[in-house]
Amino acid sequence: MYTRITQRVPASFLTQTSSSAVIQLLRQSLDRGRWSPGAPLRQEEIAAELGVSRVPVREALFQLQAEGLVQVVPNKGVYVRRLSAANLSELFRLRRLLEGDVLGDAVPLHTAASLNRLETVQAAIDKARTVADWLAGDREFHEALYAPADRPETMATIRRLRFIVDRFYFARLKPGTRAQGWHEEHHALIRAVRRRDAKAAARLLAAHLEETERSALAALAVA
Repeated sequence: MYTRITQRVPASFLTQTSSSAVIQLLRQSLDRGRWSPGAPLRQEEIAAELGVSRVPVREALFQLQAEGLVQVVPNKGVYVRRLSAANLSELFRLRRLLEGDVLGDAVPLHTAASLNRLETVQAAIDKARTVADWLAGDREFHEALYAPADRPETMATIRRLRFIVDRFYFARLKPGTRAQGWHEEHHALIRAVRRRDAKAAARLLAAHLEETERSALAALAVA
């Protein structure tokens, strides 16, 4: 169903930087499934709706292309990226490799404060009732889980992979799809990190991402 991106962008918001404001708004619209996979994104229409020039819209679309959310087809236009089963499997394979590696560095560096932060974030996830709240909490949980490793370049790549997968979740999954599984797996990860058991944490994370991949592939198959 069609929904507007938002109201016109407040001037105070655009003073930060037009392109970053537009990127944020377009990413949110993609997350929430405003456009179906393969749908065209027309610069003129988006610029008119947001009340900005085409320049920040063009810059935003190029950034979203870099994040893997849209596809630029030369001489044709910009389209919402489609995801196939092979695409999803490759994304999750990369996530397991990168997130497992950064978790190994993070485990011995966690402190009482960082572990308490994980518990707090997880408590909020357990109460989530919307896909948006659940995804925001899950992103925050994994960011907090890996943060002690202090690897910004790796995290930038992990975020890019998540952006692509999370858009799929908004369109196809619900918080209750595998709520109990996510709850148990996250809490098991916290316990392993508290024990400073990096090997156990790595195994748990790999299993967690594998189960999440299965849910995503199952949802894709019935779409």
